[in-house]
Amino acid sequence: MFVTDLIAISVSTLSTSSPVGADLYCRVDNSDRAQLFRGANYPMASEDLNRLKSRGVNQLYIERESRAQYQEYLRELASGDDDSATNEQRSAALNEVVLDVLATNFKGKDTDNTVDAAAELSGIAASLVTREDFAAGDLFRVLNHDYATFTHSANVAYYAGMLATNLGFSPADVELVIAGGLLHDLGKLQIPDAILTKPGRLDESEFRAIQKHPLTGFRQVAERSDLTEAQLMMVYQHHERCDGGGYPVGCTADEIHPWAKLCAVVDIYEAVTSQRPYRKPMPRSQAIELLERQSGDALDPEMVKCWISIIQTTMPT
Repeated sequence: MFVTDLIAISVSTLSTSSPVGADLYCRVDNSDRAQLFRGANYPMASEDLNRLKSRGVNQLYIERESRAQYQEYLRELASGDDDSATNEQRSAALNEVVLDVLATNFKGKDTDNTVDAAAELSGIAASLVTREDFAAGDLFRVLNHDYATFTHSANVAYYAGMLATNLGFSPADVELVIAGGLLHDLGKLQIPDAILTKPGRLDESEFRAIQKHPLTGFRQVAERSDLTEAQLMMVYQHHERCDGGGYPVGCTADEIHPWAKLCAVVDIYEAVTSQRPYRKPMPRSQAIELLERQSGDALDPEMVKCWISIIQTTMPT
């Protein structure tokens, strides 16, 4: 058996108390061959995880036919039912399942499926970020920071959930905020990849196309009865600015929904600290300075202050 025939999974998602439900394979030395490491019904032992860590092994593999079992395992681990799991393991499981589901649904460009997926995933994510023992750093360490729309949407949703929790939102509202974050860039799915992944500066027509995505996304979901007004405004207004300098309308402070203001703060932070085709990620200190410069004029100062407090006290340098 060869690793190219298998699906790579992160070792950080493996718990010592719950079997994955799928055979686990490891790479043989530096070759492309794979051999059985752990049977489907046997959980990992602590000494196994320590040995893998000491060898610098970050990935094991499962058969493609076992993908559904692994996804179910991730959902159960992320939801917190396994009391022996660490928050870093739960965070890794959450991120794996969210990225997998979002990537599939975004690729299919089916609005109904995407909204349904966001509702399911937001419940799992909210159960983690609202835990009393949750630390943002545990989740931050396992996040991807590439320029895929589904990766950006996942990170913005996590950040929005963290910020909403620290602002005192109820667990039910945190769940709705996370779902709104997952959907906030829905309109970008209608923009050609050639524009989204362009390595250089956008020309005027390309930038106008980008500026249409909040309205495009809003039109896709505006008639739905399973989304709240606040969630719709996260989609429609997350690029509006308090001083009227945003888009698509140029709304000013009181015209912008509070949840859209919340989304704007974490959307900017995630965008500038992630890899983009045209630039490298901005260091955290510079991203904080950027938010501070825009606080009060473009961005809500209370939300900026709260978010900076979160990233300074709980996220790694």
